[in-house]
Amino acid sequence: MQLLLMLAITTAGSILMGRLVIIGQAEFFPKALLWGWLVVLLLLWLCWYLSDHARAHGLQVQAAALFAIGTAQAFVLDILSTLVYVGLIQPQGLDGSAWHWALYIATTTWAALAFWLLLTRSTQVPGRLILLTGIFAFGAPLIVHFSQAPMYWLPYEEDGAGADNSLQLTQEKLETQLQLASKQRAAVKPERPGVVDLFSISYAPYGDDEVFLRESSMVNAVIEERFDAAGHMQELVNHPATLETLPWASLENLERAINRAADLMNTEEDVLLIYLTSHGAQNGELAASLWPLEMDMLTPQALNLWLDKAGVKYRVIVVSACYSGSWIAPLQNENTLIMTAADATHTSFGCGSGSELTFFGRALFDEALRNTYSFEEAFQHALPVIRKREQQAGKTDGPSNPQIHVGEKIKPVLQALQHGR
Repeated sequence: MQLLLMLAITTAGSILMGRLVIIGQAEFFPKALLWGWLVVLLLLWLCWYLSDHARAHGLQVQAAALFAIGTAQAFVLDILSTLVYVGLIQPQGLDGSAWHWALYIATTTWAALAFWLLLTRSTQVPGRLILLTGIFAFGAPLIVHFSQAPMYWLPYEEDGAGADNSLQLTQEKLETQLQLASKQRAAVKPERPGVVDLFSISYAPYGDDEVFLRESSMVNAVIEERFDAAGHMQELVNHPATLETLPWASLENLERAINRAADLMNTEEDVLLIYLTSHGAQNGELAASLWPLEMDMLTPQALNLWLDKAGVKYRVIVVSACYSGSWIAPLQNENTLIMTAADATHTSFGCGSGSELTFFGRALFDEALRNTYSFEEAFQHALPVIRKREQQAGKTDGPSNPQIHVGEKIKPVLQALQHGR
């Protein structure tokens, strides 16, 4: 009964702390109560096995006591980490930052080590069982982390989309989605003779974080307002909420969107802007996710190939992702302007699940580009703003160091675009 009471208290505490870390309205997700009990049973078995071994050697050790003490240790650390998160990490907008990860790794490692020492010291087991205990103690939090445990609470969505943020596929919805890309491409209007038009494609392939959906929407709004681009825009997004409104950000849809823009623009005077926003890897791949669908990752080499095949001459390519500086070398030429949120060796900032917009997208498009029609000028205005915000947020792995490349032959085209506005 004491053990059951301990489990009830820690579960109730976890539910309470889960609510504290969500700002605003939230909806309880009862299915989360069914998750994770296999790990609990395995740890209970480990406590029983070690205590049985200890009793065989004359030690009076109870499995339930070991488990209860270990659970209490982890519970205390969970409370402390939640208080630090709510008091320091969340108010500063540091979700997903190095400080957030340091807190998570430190408390998780501390709890695992405390549990390991409790079991081995209390039972005085020999070397091979010490190793087994360590594997279980440190393996349990790894299983919890990589299995992506469901949250007890989910942010309440006022638009009625529901608290379950997973992709719910039905035949009707799937058929609707398959038609969206074709309808969007068909709605693109031809270029206007004698006018330098800006065509655009926004591509947000990572469906697990809403910040990319918000950023894609913001960028489209700025482009339409500032560059008279209505009818020349295509938006590709991976997110459960846009299943019936926007086409998926798949490689196939992106290539077709490029081909459609190339067919309708005057390649000798018009410009194609491609805005990519997602998580980035050091090998240049742009992360893509829309579970349970399998999504391939975009590379700069593939994008460059599609642009060349389509005959797109003048290009503005913006990559809002970590390590995005690695995209410049494969894409740069005299007819291209490239802006990236970071250099090839540093992360960008503001792409966590709690972020409204990335630091780069916010400073460049939502702020600087609302006051100028020059991409170069907007980039230069955004640089010190990004650096200051990263310092205030405590970015620990060095400044993101956004990069820009401007080809000589695209400069007069962009000047004509600017003057036309």
